[in-house]
Amino acid sequence: MSSTTTHTAAVLHGARDLRIEHIRTPTLQPDEVSIAPRATGLCGTDMHYYENGKNGMFVVDQPLVLGHEAAGEILEVGSSVTSFKPGDRVVFEPQRPCGSCQECRHGTYNLCPKLKFTGSASANPPVQGSLQSVYQHPANFVFHLPDSISYQEAALIEPLSVSLHAVRRAGLHAGQSVLVVGAGPIGLLCAIIARISGASTIGMVDVQHSRLEFAIRHGYADYIVDVPTSPKEGETKTDFATRIAKDNLGRHPLFKPANVAFECTGVDVCANLSIHSMAPRGKVVIVGMGAPHQVLNVGLAAVREVDIINVWRYANTFQTAIDLLVSGNLNLGPLISHTFSLAEAKAAFDMLCSRPADLVKCIITSQ
Repeated sequence: MSSTTTHTAAVLHGARDLRIEHIRTPTLQPDEVSIAPRATGLCGTDMHYYENGKNGMFVVDQPLVLGHEAAGEILEVGSSVTSFKPGDRVVFEPQRPCGSCQECRHGTYNLCPKLKFTGSASANPPVQGSLQSVYQHPANFVFHLPDSISYQEAALIEPLSVSLHAVRRAGLHAGQSVLVVGAGPIGLLCAIIARISGASTIGMVDVQHSRLEFAIRHGYADYIVDVPTSPKEGETKTDFATRIAKDNLGRHPLFKPANVAFECTGVDVCANLSIHSMAPRGKVVIVGMGAPHQVLNVGLAAVREVDIINVWRYANTFQTAIDLLVSGNLNLGPLISHTFSLAEAKAAFDMLCSRPADLVKCIITSQ
């Protein structure tokens, strides 16, 4: 495409300053494909950028197009691309590793020190995201999308990949019991993947009862437990986590020390709750991204040989996620609770920030 061509995008200029405007269409590189995004899922990272103008240490200091959970249709292919053609339905993995470092050569490219991520302010200049009518991406991180998978379902392949990676890191065995802390989209997807990986029982805890009801109604969890949002007066966070774990273990006949916990909130109290809820030699997988410095009860983990495992995005998961969807073993449709058009992107983000009780996953569509 000509460098003078423009297209429509939802551009974030700062906290709650999202504008629909025309931006320049970059020149397509030989190894890239040009994609018309048809569906983009909005996640917590996108919401933090919109609500605060930053996500952790990454600050929006120049115009940024958000969106990285996306699928769409090929518009054009670069001169060296032979595996795609215009009209192909695709989903893209939003990571851009260097391809030559030790981590990339070993297949753990998600840990590449030079990795750039779509729709994030972590790079300068940033890699613009998928909330635009034309998006360009390296062809080797683009995957064919079978006709049996809708664009909206395909927009969930990226968060599904996070959950796949987390379950792989846990080394979950058939028959093990699982606790999921946090019933947001990632927690629900961890439960889904744990189920098909052979988990015997899946428990889920959250502060929002409507999310827990959703998990039970759709069979994602076998039992649910509401937890309070704050400690009692004078109670430390450590004592708070200890009390909640003890209370939970006595509240439901299925709630017993778990073999694996997926902590999907990023809150240190929840990480400590997970540690307290573990059977000896259990594994706590830290999936949620929270404050960089947290206080964890590593002493309790040590005396029970509980492993604390961290995950960072994913690697080599997208084709597996696609194959699982094609197999019919997953039904992600119920997770899609809200849809908006690209022109309504600001309204979509405002809705996210209001955190309605029926919110599970919001998708921006463009057909």
